[in-house]
Order: sequence, then structure tokens, then C-alpha cells
Amino acid sequence: MAFHVPLPLRALLPLGFTALLVMLSPRVLAARATTRSLGGANRYLTHVTTDKPLYRPGEQVLVRGLVLEALSRKPYAGSLQAQLEVRGPKGDVVTTSTASTADAVWGYAWPIPAGQPGGEYTLRVTYPWTGAAPAERKFDVRAYRAPRLKSQIEFLRDGYGPGDTVTATLDVKRAEGGVPEGAKVTANALVDGATVAQVPCTVDAKGRCTVRFPLPTAMERGEGTLAFTIEDGGVVESAAKTIPILLQTLDLALYPEGGDLVAGLASRVYFEARTPSRKPADLVGRVVEVDSGRVVARVRSEHEGRGRFELTPQAGVRYALRIDSPSGIQKRFPLPEVKPTGAVIRVREDVVPAGRLVQLAVGLSGVGRASVTLSQREVRVASAVIGDVKGGPVTLDPGEADGVLVATVWDHDGRPLAERLVFRQPSKELTVELKADRERYVPGGPVQLTARTTRGGQPVSALVMLTVTDDAVLELLEKRDQAPQLPVMVLLEPEVKELADAQLYLDAKNPKSKLAVDLLLGTQGWRRFALTDTQGFLARHGDAAMRVLAVRWPQEPVRKPRPSVSRAGRGVAMAGWGRRSP
Repeated sequence: MAFHVPLPLRALLPLGFTALLVMLSPRVLAARATTRSLGGANRYLTHVTTDKPLYRPGEQVLVRGLVLEALSRKPYAGSLQAQLEVRGPKGDVVTTSTASTADAVWGYAWPIPAGQPGGEYTLRVTYPWTGAAPAERKFDVRAYRAPRLKSQIEFLRDGYGPGDTVTATLDVKRAEGGVPEGAKVTANALVDGATVAQVPCTVDAKGRCTVRFPLPTAMERGEGTLAFTIEDGGVVESAAKTIPILLQTLDLALYPEGGDLVAGLASRVYFEARTPSRKPADLVGRVVEVDSGRVVARVRSEHEGRGRFELTPQAGVRYALRIDSPSGIQKRFPLPEVKPTGAVIRVREDVVPAGRLVQLAVGLSGVGRASVTLSQREVRVASAVIGDVKGGPVTLDPGEADGVLVATVWDHDGRPLAERLVFRQPSKELTVELKADRERYVPGGPVQLTARTTRGGQPVSALVMLTVTDDAVLELLEKRDQAPQLPVMVLLEPEVKELADAQLYLDAKNPKSKLAVDLLLGTQGWRRFALTDTQGFLARHGDAAMRVLAVRWPQEPVRKPRPSVSRAGRGVAMAGWGRRSP
């Protein structure tokens, strides 16, 4: 991390760096990370995909890595040597290999040995020779049969308690296309090994059927499963999913917008609820004053256990969140302590439209003059000085910067006071059209596809990558656990610690998409002020921090002992997996 040393203090350098830091002013200690300290302008990130999420022993895993410049997100023009390793379910290294880029893409194939243990595997890519941020992608190995009916089960809520009514919808389609309208379905619910409900239903014209049933009022372990049996003519398939039952507890994290609750300043508080197994947990609740019990806000989660609520905290008052649903959770979750002075920041829109200015609202209390900056990683793209000591509206022009931006409030001494992430839609959209040479094919027959790339209706040169796989295999994995498509992978995945239900976030047709993006970014408190304490941020968060900052150092900051490597199933590097569209 780079520090600016004022001229009067340079005479202290012979005393040693530690002594110098003790005598530096807060302005110096709040120095921002620079492009140079993060590895220079020529930095890049890798985005990894597999041809499918699930494999049998004996099949071949096909992996592709796309290397893009960290700021411009253009294909990386240089040549790189990547080091790959596949880790098994227990974290042991199964195999290693290297791959070289061609047109910003590298490819890798791993034949899974017969008898390879099942479970979740992780492919990790590093660049030890250039020190770029690592990337990884998970996939499953297990025996399975490709289903003739593709099905997904979706619960109305992500959490149920004793006595609650469970609502679940089965979405089913034939593997060869079409809806099995009229198919008979039986839903069987098990809780703690005992059947608690058997509900019949029929698939409608949209391929859906919905069932409802109550949970027992008393449950010992709360282990529940809902299984659907589908009869479509002579085809019988089954689908099952764990019922998200919560007994007495859940994990709840609270994130005031900007980072702090400040007395007298209205702000929003974001939250994220998880089950003990780290699955999302939906909730309904109330924010109360601890001493008086007075309700000050109503709370409801909206997506992936995340939500937000409004609060104007008062000095000396303690607040807590009380859970009403799921039932049976008696614990109260305390909100962060209210600070007497500080700053809050709010973004006016869940997602800033492409080309639009970023509109913020800043509240100040007892901190004097302040300024606001907008950055894309370490590059400051806009700033403004707040004229009123109480704050007010701020409008910033980020120019061509888009994707995840960082809005930070600074005091007059250069210390960060509040910070939040803002998403601005990209203005340069690329349209990809695929055209097949015929409508139907026979097994073993050749297929010819033509890709056409346009921007604003005009042809444009682009790097096109295709993956061909059995759609029915994709449906064996829950939608929330499926890997993101490339736009989400590039624009959001490196910026957050965990990304699930990724298909929703940039779906322009889904009315919940923009709110989901805001809730995702509003619950990333782990990376607050990352640019003012780069070394500490990297030490605490490892690979995730390296991706956020897109660092490029010849040596990773933390090296762990290298585990032993199993020699079974050596992989093969493959080049030229991308084709340029003329």
C-alpha cells in the first residue's frame, strides 16, 4: 500500500518505518491504495466456466478460462501461463496442470478416473509467475441418470418453523421439449423420518403444480424432505428437495447503509439471514427499542434471506430485531450501537441506469466539512465537496465507468466515514444471435451454428465462446446453485463473497432484479474501506479480497503449505476455445 509522506516528516525516515507511522497524522494513515501499489494498470481477472455442473466418473470435465482486463473488461491481449489444480471433496489436490492463453482464453480437460469418489470438487487457477488474482469454479461428481423430465422445486419462503404452512411449486418440462400437461403428481413430505403429508396435484398448462401442507407444531430435529413423484404416460420421474426448517435459531448479519448508525440521521439497514447450514432464511419481524419494547420498523426479507428497513436511531437507545416468522425463534438480534457523530450515505436508485448520473444522499452529524468520491476499484472517477455540514443531496458523473462502483464519504482530514457499493448498468451492450443450419437433428449428425454479434443493430467484432451440453443435466442442480452466465460472472461475481441465484440479478425482464442487486451489494460489509487498509483486507479475506482489488503481485500475500497431490486422472491443457466473430 502506498503512503504519502509530507516533507517535514521525511527527516524521520532513518528512525524506521514503524516509528514513522506512529507520528503520522490521520490524513496520512487514511491514504488510499494506488494503481501502482495494487500491481499497475495492466491487471486482469479470470472468469472460469465448465461445460456442465455435474459429471459421472469416467466422463471428461471441460473447463474454460476467459481473461479480461480488470477495469476495461476487454479481452487481455498478453500471453499468460495459468496453473490449475483440482481439489476433491476433502480439500486434497487430485491433479494439477498448466494452460496457456490464446486470444484471452485457455482451455483444460480432466478425464475423471473410474471409481473417483463422489462429492463437490473445486478447480482453482492461479498465476504464480505474474501474481494475478486466483479464480475458481465448483462442480459435482456423482452417478446419475439423465432425466426424461426436467424439474425444479421452489418453496414460497426460504424458512419455515413449527406449525407453519409450507407452500411449494413443482416446475416440470419434458427433456425433448414441451409441457406434460395433465401429468399426475404426488407430493410426499417427511419430517424427522415420519410422513407428515401426502398431497396429490396435476401439472397445469404452464408445467407447474403447487402443494400446501402444515408442519408439525413439535419437531425434534427439524429434518424435512419434500419428494414429488411425476407420472407422464409411461414415464415416472421423481424430484426431491430439503424443506428449509428453522428451529430456534438462525444466523443474522446486519449492515447499516454506509456502515454506522448515527443518532438523528435517517438511514437504511440491510440484513442477511442464514440457516445453520448457510442456506438463505426468509423472515418477517420487527425492530424494537430494547428498553421500552416500542416497535420502530417492520422487517421482511425479499431475496436470498436479504432485506432492508428504514430507521432513524436516537442517541442512547438500543435496538434489536425480533423474529415473528419462522415461528419459534425467541432470540433477539441486537442492532449495531448508535454513534453520536458520523456520516450516512444512501443511493437514490437500486440500480443506476446506463449513462445516468449517480444520485446520493449524505447525512452528516458532528464531523464538519466532508467530501464524497466515486471509484471503480482504486481509480477515482468522480468527487464532490459537501457544502453543508449537515450533508445533503450529491450528484456525481462517473463518465464511462459502470458495473460496481464504490461511494465513500471522507472527513476534512481524509478519513473515511461511510461507504457503500453502487451498481451502474453498462451502456455498451452486445447482442449475440445464434442460427442453426436446420431445425432438427438426428443423433450423431453434424451441427453448424452461425454466431452474429451486434451493438445497436450494427455488426461488431467480438470474442464468441460456445458451450454445448444436455439441458436436462443442468436441471439436476437447483437454479440458485447454478453457475452465473457471463455478464453476472464479469460484473458481479468478483465483487462479492458469495453469489447464488445468479440468473436473477441482471435479468431485465424480472421486476425483482434491481432490488436483488441492491440487497446483494448492501450486504457486503466485509469489504468496507478495503482501499484504505489493503494489507489488512487481504490478510483477512484472502482470495476474495484479491479478486475485489484485482491485485497483481508476483507472490500471493499468504502462502499455505502445499498439500500432497494424487496422480490419478491427469488433465490436459487445451488452447483456442474461443472464436472471434468477424
